[in-house]
Amino acid sequence: MDIRLKKGIGDFTFGMKEADITAKLGKPDKIYEDEDDENELIYQYNKSKIKFSFYQEHEGKLGYIRCANPKLTYKGKPIIQAPADTVVKEVFGSEINDWQEEDYNSFTTYISEEYWLVLNAEYDEVTDIELGVPVKNDEEYDWG
Repeated sequence: MDIRLKKGIGDFTFGMKEADITAKLGKPDKIYEDEDDENELIYQYNKSKIKFSFYQEHEGKLGYIRCANPKLTYKGKPIIQAPADTVVKEVFGSEINDWQEEDYNSFTTYISEEYWLVLNAEYDEVTDIELGVPVKNDEEYDWG
């Protein structure tokens, strides 16, 4: 499973529909609405350690992915459980240099707004990533 910046992860690309995901992974282990946004329907796959958020107000398109799968890579380099500093500087360093670091004492996030990518880290290791559909402007997503 390789991260494709501004596109998705592996075969899962922004703009896909629920049926596209279930055709590849089967029935999700859990389906629920985002507690902060009832317009987002989330499909959770426990074995794959991945969640897909479908934006209901945008025809149910896949708009957000959260992944903690240990096989997740970027250009073949491992992400999950890798040292956060290494992932930020060496794995993504050639393409992303606008990271915003936020320290919450028990965990740290590294955010790139340009690529709509969030790295979450605990104990100085990346625990999971969040990847969102890029934004064209203040009112539109770039569905690709």
